Amino acid sequence: MRKKLIVTLAIIFTLLFSFIYITASGISQLSNETILFLFLDETEGEPGTVEVASLALFEDAHLSQDLMEINPLESTDELKREGLSLSDCLIKSRTSEDGITIAQTIVESETGISIDRVALIDSTSLRLIIDAVHPIPIDKTFQVTTLDKTLTLQARTTVSGTAAERCIRGTDYPGIQNDELAKIPEDYLWEVKSKIINAVVTKLLQFSEHTREERNRFSAVVVEEYKKDNILVYERNIVLTLVYYLPESVSKQIVSFAVRRIA
Repeated sequence: MRKKLIVTLAIIFTLLFSFIYITASGISQLSNETILFLFLDETEGEPGTVEVASLALFEDAHLSQDLMEINPLESTDELKREGLSLSDCLIKSRTSEDGITIAQTIVESETGISIDRVALIDSTSLRLIIDAVHPIPIDKTFQVTTLDKTLTLQARTTVSGTAAERCIRGTDYPGIQNDELAKIPEDYLWEVKSKIINAVVTKLLQFSEHTREERNRFSAVVVEEYKKDNILVYERNIVLTLVYYLPESVSKQIVSFAVRRIA
């Protein structure tokens, strides 16, 4: 009887491990896609205004080039007539799915690049993800032109989760000391936000640079926020649907395993 029980448990654990392995492999394969990341200020309506839009081109689960910055004020001629831009298309649409479709249409029209998937991440979720890993050091010097002014800015600092959240919400720009910024309306500082947030996100996605514990914490927070709908992915395939509906403990194991494979 004891022998049968041991054999049964062994079979169950083997099947469970195989399921986790296969599902995690499916997640890692998603990384050979072009993904549009929309970082939202959820304090400005439901689900939030698009403050930073970044197009990520993945090959073999790694970024093939720098994240592409998209101006949130962009639109198409037709959508302009409807009073819609990338920034407000989510809060003005009847459903999140409609808003995401509009966002994808705008970015594809602007870049000429076909998008495989869209991910919405609100500022609170980004804060929690950064805090789960560690503050992110950045060192960038860049120029932005806004309202007929060209500014040379330097962001050399360590960005905490709270600092990234405040950047998306337009209340602070980590590491930048420039009195001119205070005189410029937030909407025209989209490029400053994008430079900072893209630098942070790029380092977050470099899983090989994180410790095993940091990768596990990253995976856990992503799953928690995904299940709370604070991170939305459109369209969900079978793998992403399973991660959403399976028990949280199982989903965390799957995502953690996938992150280890990518690293």
